[in-house]
Amino acid sequence: MKRYTLQDLYQNLPVSISELGRKSNINEVTLARIRDGKAARRHTVVKLLNAFSEIYGEQITFENVEGINLLAGRYGARKEPAEEVA
Repeated sequence: MKRYTLQDLYQNLPVSISELGRKSNINEVTLARIRDGKAARRHTVVKLLNAFSEIYGEQITFENVEGINLLAGRYGARKEPAEEVA
């Protein structure tokens, strides 16, 4: 299986970020945040990887892409610390 980095997928993208947003149903700001290494929900990254697979014509998954930063938590939501009760 071919290996990729997230940065390579973005840098070699044969379509615009706008088109990637339409294909993935992810807004451009979120796409830029993911590209810049910010954490994202698993569901959002799955949509992005599916769009990359369609664009590049190859299967692109968590297993063959490095540089993906997922939010912590059961469903990709960031866990907030419990508030102390006085």
